[in-house]
Amino acid sequence: MARYAASVESPGSLEDVFSYLSDFSSTEEWDPGVVRAERLGEGPIAVGTRFHLVASFLGRENELTYDVVEYAPPHAITLRGENATVVSLDRITFEPLDGGTRVTYDAELTLKGPLKLADPLLGLAFGRVGGRALAGLRRTIGVRAPARLPALLGRSLDGREYDLPQDLGHTRSFVVVAFRREQQALVDEWLPWLLELEASRSDLAVYELPVLSSAYGPVRWFIDGGMARGVAEASARARTITVYADVDRVVGDLGLTGTDTIAVLLIERSGGVLASVLGGFDEHKAQALASALEPEPEPEPQPDRG
Repeated sequence: MARYAASVESPGSLEDVFSYLSDFSSTEEWDPGVVRAERLGEGPIAVGTRFHLVASFLGRENELTYDVVEYAPPHAITLRGENATVVSLDRITFEPLDGGTRVTYDAELTLKGPLKLADPLLGLAFGRVGGRALAGLRRTIGVRAPARLPALLGRSLDGREYDLPQDLGHTRSFVVVAFRREQQALVDEWLPWLLELEASRSDLAVYELPVLSSAYGPVRWFIDGGMARGVAEASARARTITVYADVDRVVGDLGLTGTDTIAVLLIERSGGVLASVLGGFDEHKAQALASALEPEPEPEPQPDRG
């Protein structure tokens, strides 16, 4: 069994937010993993109301029929979805907040039959799907806080410990965030432009930030060692800081939508994100980042000692 639980705050009223999310066909609007969603039958939503969803999971499209098994407006709804291979139990609760509503989404996914042997791998995959769904829900109903680099402990590939963001030692930093090994090719597309810009300014630094799940923390020595052996240049090892953390939290705090591609962020020393772009390099993205850079301060004139 895999479980994913998270909360979102919305400026909407308790009744409005409940009405929107209790109609489970709305998942097509906010969950990137849902390809199609429709309500079956007529009449008001109640225990027994059914929804048909087509969801993308582990590279395949899966059809599930969901039944409402608990309906307590405007405070809670629980839906049970099932097909030949999985059972999904989704409970959504709602509570009033000053000026809005807090929504807590708690989902459990269980494999059926011989597929239960894959349960150890299910949690990681389900976490990624849940993280993308949560980001979509925040975009649709939530209050988005200003994007920022959260407090993180990292270590560069040459062994230096970092307390981020405070150990970013320049006024501005370009931080290239990646989540998977195969995304290194996209990172490499950006490096020539970024490093040329870094060399032209004394107030700017460039870092690579691979973000991995804290579940891999116990084998950090092995993963980081493999990365370091694959990086020939000392300067590249020094600017690459690995972080083992709650990936979904990092994604949310940075204002990203998921882990499917890299993000290039311009970050101020306090951690605030001044500008960001996604994916590989192109001139338009680079110009968007460059335009967010303030001119480098002029050096202060030295007193005339003559």
